[in-house]
Amino acid sequence: MSSSIKKPINLSCANNSAKILFATDEWFACADNIISPYPPTFIPDLYCEQGKVMDGWETRRKRTEGHDWCIVKLGCGDDEGSKNCMIESIELDTAFFTGNQTPRISIEAMKVTRMNKKAADDDSSDDDYLYNWMPGAVSRLARGKGIQGTGQSPETIRRAHAACQAVALHTTNQQSDEWITILPQTELQPGYEESRYHTFQLDADAKRALTDIGGVTHVRVNYYPDGGVARMKIWGYPLPTSSSTFVNSIEQTNHAAEEAATTIHPHSSSSSTNPPPSSKAYHQPELSSVLHGGKGLECSNKHYGVPPNLIRSTLGVDMGDGWETARHPHRPAIVTKDPVTGLQDTPLMDWAVLKLGLGGAADNSGVERIIIDTRHFKGNFPESVSIDATCCHDVSDDVICASASAAADNVDSNNNSTVKWFPLLKRTALTADAEHEFLRDQGKMIVNGYRGVTHVRVSIYPDGGLSRVRIYGCPAIKADENSMLGGEISRL
Repeated sequence: MSSSIKKPINLSCANNSAKILFATDEWFACADNIISPYPPTFIPDLYCEQGKVMDGWETRRKRTEGHDWCIVKLGCGDDEGSKNCMIESIELDTAFFTGNQTPRISIEAMKVTRMNKKAADDDSSDDDYLYNWMPGAVSRLARGKGIQGTGQSPETIRRAHAACQAVALHTTNQQSDEWITILPQTELQPGYEESRYHTFQLDADAKRALTDIGGVTHVRVNYYPDGGVARMKIWGYPLPTSSSTFVNSIEQTNHAAEEAATTIHPHSSSSSTNPPPSSKAYHQPELSSVLHGGKGLECSNKHYGVPPNLIRSTLGVDMGDGWETARHPHRPAIVTKDPVTGLQDTPLMDWAVLKLGLGGAADNSGVERIIIDTRHFKGNFPESVSIDATCCHDVSDDVICASASAAADNVDSNNNSTVKWFPLLKRTALTADAEHEFLRDQGKMIVNGYRGVTHVRVSIYPDGGLSRVRIYGCPAIKADENSMLGGEISRL
């Protein structure tokens, strides 16, 4: 073997300075056990106040929302100058957990970097930042380990999760608040001798992702939803200190493209000197407008309004001058939000199909601007909105509306229809009584912005009302300068 090839070490071993910084629950057994350097043991008749004594990390049966997880700071062993690691493989041992092993597990990884670049320049040897980013970690380390028979409060878990998101955003230059998945959600077998060992090699995509951020310092172990694992071994090797220069290089990039993706214009602040965006003239026409031949075709619910109202050229007069759906009868008793997106965690939605005028948006030019207006909807605006699109010049409107309905019912219409829907506006939160402006060339909310579009499907979550939907883009059909609708037209 070449001397240049490093021998992997167990990066998650306590003997190599790995530490547990946080665990949601340690009722039956502390998370520190999972990084123990010693083989797991089992004493059949040994019990404690919490129940059977187990040598691993075991959480109580989950009775609240969410799932259990813990954070492990990886150790570099004798290579004290290194802080970042590359991971090659994972071993999980469910020894003696024969009916109480976690049924499913996933592992994510991230590189924690100094939040303050000046501090990094002043004292590059200080590694406190590897620990104090996680709330409560310093106190835990001072105690030496977790406390058996305890679990974290929902608020503490929320703050810990927010800390995980914050370090991901910092490391990826605000590109993502998610950690890198190195082991997707995977089933584990019970801890009998013939089934206790589980070994996984990282795939090429995971390794590439770790390389792109210059290695990692921490892993997040996720139980789905609860249970126990005896030992975890993360095999890999420390990286040279120079690898940490990666983040410094991306911090010097231009941040202009990372500006806020949505510009909100409250109607309460509009005036003759500060008009809403929809009142301004743009070099590309409002393709959805009835003035250009736009049509409101169909919707899932029109309890208080109809889709044709959405494409009127004027500002909405009142709530009746818009499209509003009834309150969804199957809405949950308690609303929850996705911790990553911040949006309601719900599949419930209503939809409306609009046909663009002037032949729709031309292929390779596409949609440049979208305005979603919640004017007058102050207590009944949708929580969020998304838009899908299709380009079908030779398909009837009835077929397109049927396809939209099938897609909303989770029928795979793209495989069974000539109508192919694709995302145009990512799902995004809305506010009351305001115009929400999205620009293709600013932010990342408009996707597939250069594709041709003839129809759009506007989806609102979970229900509510919109005043106007305005789609601007390069028309596939050019109107005569002297007549917007009645004159001669020519296809580009």
